[in-house]
Amino acid sequence: MKHIHFNKNNWFWVTLLVLSLVCILAGTFEFYEFENPGINRKIAAAGFLLQVIYFFRFFIYKNDVQVTKNIIMIRLNSWNGKRIYFDHIASTILTESSLIVTKTNGEHITFDAKGIHPDDLQKLNELLLSKLESPINIG
Repeated sequence: MKHIHFNKNNWFWVTLLVLSLVCILAGTFEFYEFENPGINRKIAAAGFLLQVIYFFRFFIYKNDVQVTKNIIMIRLNSWNGKRIYFDHIASTILTESSLIVTKTNGEHITFDAKGIHPDDLQKLNELLLSKLESPINIG
């Protein structure tokens, strides 16, 4: 059974991306003059290599869930993911072969869950349910 990679905002990846942008800018605009002019090109190339490493992680994990404060992006058994705002989720239904998310506008989003570890699916479903706002308004 395949596992789901849960990717919450990891400071390592954010730092890697910022470092790559700094290297690209420093190498391109040559803020520092070196005796060997090829060093600036190497710094820019290192920045592009860091970006390749950053974006390559999306190809490593086929079953990937990325969570931010307001949005969840889910990729299960496909290369395309669906981005869902937490405040647009009305309900979820978890079966053995699929996860169905119903949005507040009535739209259903179905994810293929065949071959995915049941504990990971349960964790994903609990994550979605924990972000639901209670339909009961008090006050």
